[in-house]
Amino acid sequence: MKYSASAAAFLVGFAILLILMLPNPWALAAGAVVGGAAAAGTYGMMYGREISISRRAEQLSSTQKTLTTRLEEIESTIRNKSNQFPPATHGQLRMTVVGLEEIVQRWETLQRLPEQQDAVYHTINRHLPRALELFMGLPDSAKPRHAEEFKTQVSLIAEAVAKTRDQVVKKDLQALKVNRALLEEALTDPDERLFKQHDL
Repeated sequence: MKYSASAAAFLVGFAILLILMLPNPWALAAGAVVGGAAAAGTYGMMYGREISISRRAEQLSSTQKTLTTRLEEIESTIRNKSNQFPPATHGQLRMTVVGLEEIVQRWETLQRLPEQQDAVYHTINRHLPRALELFMGLPDSAKPRHAEEFKTQVSLIAEAVAKTRDQVVKKDLQALKVNRALLEEALTDPDERLFKQHDL
């Protein structure tokens, strides 16, 4: 493709100069120079674009691998420590992880919405694991008192992730922009919101 486009650019540049300069004896030389410059410019532009696309793909793949690994760790925690979480949250936690996995699989859809990408990224790397850690870190005797606040936090995250997942699957960028406020509200730092009434 690069070579075909470069050859076409050469021929166009050569032909234009040849037509403009005839019957000047330097027309052929000038056409060759301009055609060569057009071909080199076209090749360089397309080669640079290929490199840029390749780098973006590598970066995307790297981010997806990192997020997928983190989600596997979260899923393992939810599965192995399920007895520490209120039963009412088990289904929501599993569905949240599944929804996040689907979003990560379609990560390129969010490239035009970096704020949304950041929100999902921080959900996986900080907010969801932190909410789990905070609840697991409570003494067993205190967990029943704080179960309702934990369920509220999980419900907010689950709802925001479900909406984001649906809109990513549909590639509905406008709806994603609208949903960002819900996601940000759901992802308020658990340190600030979880169990706040008890100064924990």
